Formats: sequence, C-alpha cells, structure tokens
Amino acid sequence: MEPLTRSYSSGLLTTIGAETLHDTTEVINYEIDGKMYRKTAITNGVTPTSDGNGDAFTAIGADKIGVFVWALDASGAVAVFQGEIEDVDGDSDVAEIYPQFPALPAGYAPFGYTIIQTTGAASPFDFGTDNWNATGVTATTVNIGTIPSRPQNS
Repeated sequence: MEPLTRSYSSGLLTTIGAETLHDTTEVINYEIDGKMYRKTAITNGVTPTSDGNGDAFTAIGADKIGVFVWALDASGAVAVFQGEIEDVDGDSDVAEIYPQFPALPAGYAPFGYTIIQTTGAASPFDFGTDNWNATGVTATTVNIGTIPSRPQNS
C-alpha cells in the first residue's frame, strides 16, 4: 500500500478583494508520504509569485482560464503550482475546456486550488502580483484534500 499525501482538514483558503494576499481561517492537518503535519491558520499570507517548481508563472491573458494548486511541504511552507491555460469564449465568457491540474512533485500536500478566468476586458493576470479583484478577472478558490479529476468552480 502506498503512503498517503493529502490534506485532512480544510483551512478555508480565501483569495478575495483588492489584494494579492491569501488567508486560511482554520488549521490544516495534512499528510506527506504517510507522516502527519499541522499548519496553523494563515493571516495575510504572501502569495507566491513563482511556481513551486521555481519557474515564473505564465500570465493569464484576456479570454483565458487557468488553474493554480496550493500545497504545503513538510515545513509548512506554502507553494503554488500552475496548471494549463485554456480559452474562454469571448462572447459568452464560458470556458471552452477546463484546464488540467499540474502534477505536484513529491513532498507537497494539496489543500486548495484557484481558478483564474478572464474576460476580454482583462489585462494579463499575473498570479501573486495582481489583485484578486482586478478588472475582468474572476478568482474562484476551492478547498480540497486531494487533487480532483478536474477543476470544479462551485
């Protein structure tokens, strides 16, 4: 049997408002390779501006949708990993295809993901740099224990 890597409690991750910060209002209990960890609630956490793999995030342009997975390592440090970017119909603002999640490297337990969707009125959205409520941007955050089969925005 493979050791588990997952979160067992929702930290109630939020990404809202005229800021780039993130918060959790609850403790996150999580497991990496079978070992249990605990992360205290985060208040005004600095959102990473580069991918957990060390790469710069790719900006989400106008009429696009992208997904970002939030994860914790054994030290409790927050990392974010960027998934694919797909097109949004410019007339209906509906995603043509939902983006795929990124593969997380060993040593990271996911605890949430954020879908960034833009309209034609949006400037390119830089994750961790631009405000969550930037013009033409909808940021939807979902709390998870493991990465689901596909992004869900409700």
